[in-house]
Amino acid sequence: MKPVPSSRRPLVAAALAAALLVAGCSSGSGGDDEPKADVPKGFDVPAGVTLTAAGSTVKAGESASVVYEVDDAASAITVRVKAVRKGTMKDFRFFSLDAAGRASTPYYVDVAVRNEGPAGLGGVTLPVLAHTASNTVYPPNELVGTFKPCPSSALPKSFLKGATAQLCMIFLLPKGETLSTVDLQTGSEADAIHWRP
Repeated sequence: MKPVPSSRRPLVAAALAAALLVAGCSSGSGGDDEPKADVPKGFDVPAGVTLTAAGSTVKAGESASVVYEVDDAASAITVRVKAVRKGTMKDFRFFSLDAAGRASTPYYVDVAVRNEGPAGLGGVTLPVLAHTASNTVYPPNELVGTFKPCPSSALPKSFLKGATAQLCMIFLLPKGETLSTVDLQTGSEADAIHWRP
């Protein structure tokens, strides 16, 4: 990123984050075992919450419930990818982008999340990733400054059991990449939940 001369102009903190290459997962052959939800040892799933099977694929607009562990805290969360919006680089006209950033395609992912408990998850960033057709995953891009098309990506500072939040993730996908799914990866890549736009 090149610095912006004016200190009042927002900066792109990470225009294109490093991609994490993921290995293709081979589907199991035979066996009648159905995929199960990933539950940490000793974690009691809150009453009334049904966890989504690891590796599930759901449609945008549908919800999935998983257990999210952060440091010493673990809580069940219900996440819904409400919409995936394709943006335009005109949205970033007040930001300083390098050549690769200017050639990228922006996507905005609107997410609703509810903390089912028991732990608080205040200020945490959800592990939501953009999974492309080339089998590469990209973390969301963080912007410094106000960005109206997609304003907030982290959970509120206080996010206790029963709390809800509306988030928006920004992804600047490199030229030639096509969004395939939006993934929630709280554990291994194989256990990620996938939303198809």
